[in-house]
This record gives sequence, structure tokens and C-alpha cells, in this order.
Amino acid sequence: MTPRLHRLTTAVLLGLGTPVAASAAAPGERGCTPIPSARIGFQLATVMSGFMPPGATPLPSPDPARMRAGTANPPMPRLAPDPAMFRRYLKDLRAVGFRNMERFGGTLLLPDVPYRAILKDAGIRSVSSHGSLEEPEWSAELDRAQALGQNYVGSWGFGPIGLDSYEHVLATAANLERLGRAAAARGLRLMVMDHEAALRFHYPYDRNGDGRTEMVSAWEIVAARTDPRFVHFELDIHWALKALGSEDALVAFLNRHWGRIDLLHVKDMAPDGSVTDLGKGINDWPRIFAAAGNQVRYYIWEYERPSDPLLSAATAYRYLRCEK
Repeated sequence: MTPRLHRLTTAVLLGLGTPVAASAAAPGERGCTPIPSARIGFQLATVMSGFMPPGATPLPSPDPARMRAGTANPPMPRLAPDPAMFRRYLKDLRAVGFRNMERFGGTLLLPDVPYRAILKDAGIRSVSSHGSLEEPEWSAELDRAQALGQNYVGSWGFGPIGLDSYEHVLATAANLERLGRAAAARGLRLMVMDHEAALRFHYPYDRNGDGRTEMVSAWEIVAARTDPRFVHFELDIHWALKALGSEDALVAFLNRHWGRIDLLHVKDMAPDGSVTDLGKGINDWPRIFAAAGNQVRYYIWEYERPSDPLLSAATAYRYLRCEK
């Protein structure tokens, strides 16, 4: 199927009609795309302030230098939540409509078995996770993801070796291929997500195999150098927009790479570039979702530090379902 036919098929399947150029509509007036409930999830880090004890939330981000190089692992919490409070909060999210969760912080320092029981009791399924791609944590992540019945296991970076040189990008791609094969052997899909580094680093690369080099992003080089059966990608829409510079550039990127992107971080942008409630920002979500393609397995809502996580969660879920 050609990319254009794929996009038109996607538009029909998601109820969009023919994809259109960005409109001049004000924030919150661009319409919506009804996403099936089974494909909607939330990033656990978004709502952790609602149930974690003071000082326990694993934010701000770790070593800025490792973040810039694309090698940082997600931080672990410093304190465990009260299990009863954690269970109640997940049940509140289930009452909003969410069925799926992207795990963060391991099992929040809770034992694995009680953690699984809390999720089951709340009616929430862990479908993916952001953890470490380095040993010994990687082996534990595979064990935990398999025990939780996840589809995906991965991280918010591309792991070692880094993206800050062309040689490092090639070595990182080879490492991800190795990790992806190990995940596939356990019935899991490796996915990696990056904030900005993978799209900001560019290197001369023979994209078409014709001997001509052009400046290509580290993200695209990693995609070209890895087997799509074993390495999958999650794209954070907010950070991709920051890195690419415009919605037009984002749509063009999605059109080129829809076959490799299995998950989206759905995060809206305010006019000043900050994150805002989903459906209240400047993003043309019908256009973005059409470009991303109907192969996207999960639309993971994320919002860094909302003042009222449950209220923002309800706003996001209703928007994704096109509910008033």
C-alpha cells in the first residue's frame, strides 16, 4: 500500500474523511478523532502526584547530559505509595474510562505480586513501560513485562551507547536490535521513545543506497539500521514538534515513517509551547492522527505535572473519545 493510500485508508477507519491541511481554527476548535477505548492509555508518571507520598515522585529528569545524548534511563521513585491509595486512584482512572496504562518507575518499590494484584483489581492493564535498557535492570524489565502481560517493553531513551556521534548511532542501533530480539523471544515488542535528541542530532547518511549522502536524523538512521520486526518506536508528539519545528514537518515525518511507529504520546501544546490539556491546545489532532496511521496500537495520554491529574485525565479521555 502506498503512503497516500494508507493515509486515506486511515482517515476512513478513524472517521476522519480525507486528511486536510492545518486549519486556522482556534485552540480547541479543530474537531476530534474517536479513538477506540481499547487503544487509549495513560502514562503513569502523569498521575503519580495524585497518589505518591511527598518527595517520592521521580521527577525532575535525571542527568541532563545523558538526556541530551539520548541515553538517560527513567528515574526510580524514592518512596513507595500506600497500596490502598494507589488502588483507589487507579480505580478512579478506570471510572474515567481508561483501561490501559504505560508503566513507569518499575513497580513503584512495591513487590511485583501485590503490584500485579492492584492493577487487576482496578481493571487497569499495563500495556507498555518505560524502564532501563541496561543490565541488570533490562532482564528484570523483561521478566516484569512478561508477568504483567504487556505488549511492549522499552524506555524513554534509546539506551546505550548514545546518539551524540555517527559511530554511536550505529552502535546504538545494533544494541537495540539485540534487545529487540531478546524481547521478541519472550513474546514482547521492544519500543523506544525519545524526547528530542534522536530528532535533533543529524549526520551524513546514504538514505537511498545510491552513494549520495544527506543530513539525516539519528532517529531515522536507527530506524534504517534495525529490523522492523524487532525494533518499534513510540513518538512523543509534543517533543517531536519541538524538535521538528512545525506541524507540517511533523506530518511529513509521520507520513514517511508510519510503518515503524506503534505508539504515540498524545500531549497537547499551548500557544507558548508549554503542555496543556488535550484538545485545548494548538495541535490539529485529526491531521496528526491521520498522518500517524491506523497501525498505531496505543494512544498514550501524557501531561507533565498537571495541577489536577484526574481532571486532566477526564478531559483527555473525553477528547480522545469525542465525548462532551
